[in-house]
Parts: sequence; structure tokens; C-alpha cells
Amino acid sequence: MIYRILFFIFFLYSSHTASEQRFITHEGIEREFLLHVPKSVNQDSPIIFVIHGYSGSAKEIEGYSGMNDIADREGFIAVYPQGTIDNRGITFFNVGFEFHKDSKVDDVSFIRDLFELITNEFGLKRKKAFATGMSNGGDMSYKLACTSSDLFKAIAPVAGTLMKEIKDTCMIESRIPLFEIHGTDDKISWFDGDMTNKGGWGAYYDLPSTMEFFAKENKLNKKSTTQIRNIDDGDNFDIFFERYWNEEFNEEVWMYRIEEGRHVWPGLKLSWWKKPIRYYFGSGNNDINTSEEVWAFFKKYL
Repeated sequence: MIYRILFFIFFLYSSHTASEQRFITHEGIEREFLLHVPKSVNQDSPIIFVIHGYSGSAKEIEGYSGMNDIADREGFIAVYPQGTIDNRGITFFNVGFEFHKDSKVDDVSFIRDLFELITNEFGLKRKKAFATGMSNGGDMSYKLACTSSDLFKAIAPVAGTLMKEIKDTCMIESRIPLFEIHGTDDKISWFDGDMTNKGGWGAYYDLPSTMEFFAKENKLNKKSTTQIRNIDDGDNFDIFFERYWNEEFNEEVWMYRIEEGRHVWPGLKLSWWKKPIRYYFGSGNNDINTSEEVWAFFKKYL
């Protein structure tokens, strides 16, 4: 089986601003996370969870996302949870992949505990948490939306999918805005879904159906599609912005549909090998900086 491996493991990243490595014991397992706290943190600061993909790490997504720089500028706390190791020796978050069906790891509880820990440590008054993530981390963001809308104000999966099991048991207590960024030529997290489990990950929904599901859950009755203008002259990937909304309230569902885009974090920060890596895997589109777009979306719901 082809693993859902992020290509970022082929080279190293260095973050511009430091995070603190921490550990907690959760359900008898020592769990790791990276915590980045800006100097401007205060009682109203939000928390953003940035979740890595299958085979990835907290350190990798911290580096290529560049989210710490935005946190320093905007005053939010960035948390990078580290997944556990599955029976193949690969890091993961438990979203119900077919080959994880016997896993008892409860990553929802782990992340909720991190939220409680950080909220108490910094005396945060408002429960303002957000979740984004790449690939398996995007899948995990969907799971948090379906299990923890009491804590999370919005989610923004990147190349993520909604597993059938998660949708079938989804219980959204309050409206939760969603912003998905996904390439139509993603060879790992298929844009058209995989309800028959041909890929071996387990059944998951196509992106249009996923957006419709969350639009319905959020009671959104309007939809529009517009094309984002091309900024990078050397970019062959067009982005279409699909927006679902209701004039009666602010919560919305968005998707950036990247035509022929692949399994990447668009606009990622590369330390080196930029051109060869981009050529082989496809950038996904350099007209956007994913982390900036995600933060702009979350900022609407502070």
C-alpha cells in the first residue's frame, strides 16, 4: 500500500521562532507536543492546533507551515500535537483508517486535554480553539468538528478527508465554520473520495459531498463559486473559491478547489531544494499562503 507520506520528510526545516517541547501522560502514554507562545499573549488569546500528517511530525509542520511567525504577529498560541506510532512504526492520529481499526488511541481526548492544560496555565478566559492540519491532520480536524464543537470555533483541513465512520457518528452541537484547501489531482487524499476503500485507508467521502454536509449542518442556504486571480505567473494551478453562507449569521463553509493541485500545503516554506521538490510534487499553487489564509478565516470567528 502506498502510505500517506508527506514529502516534507525528504529535507529538514527550521522554524524562524522557537517552540517549547513538552510532554504529558495521557491514558498511560507519554505524549509530546510543541507549544509556541507569543510575547503578546493575554487572557483573550486564541489557541490554534496545527496537526501533522501520517508519517509526519509536529516539528515538520511547525517548520513548513510558518505558523509561529503569524502567531507572533497576531498574538495567538500555536500548539503542534505529536501523533503516536502505529503497528507499522509510522506516526499517526487515530481517525479510523482501515489498518488502525484495532487502535485504542483517543486523540480527541488528548487534544481536549491539551486545550484544558494550556487554557488553565495561561489563565485564558474565553474558550477559543481552532484546528488545522495537513492530510491525516486534516482528517483529525474533521473529527474534532464532529466531536468537539463545544471547544472548537472553526476548523481548516488541508488535503483532508471526512472518513465515513466519522460522518456516520458526527454530532455537531453548534455551528462550526469550515475551510478546506484541496487539490483535484491529489493522489493520496482523493478529491473524489473512496467510498469502496480501493486505497486501503477506509471509506471516505468526496470533497463536494463533504462541503455539502457541513453546509447543511450549519444551515447555509447560499453558494457561490469564484476564481482567485493568478498572482504567480509560473503557476499552472487555478484556484476556485467555493463559499456557502446564510445571510442570517456569520458562520460559513469555504473550499479552495485547486485545479490539478496535488497533496501539498500550498505556499509552504522550503528551506532548500525548492525547485526540484516543487517540480516533482507540484506546488499545489503559489498564489496563496495557506497559513495566512487559514488565519484570516479563523480571525472571522474570534
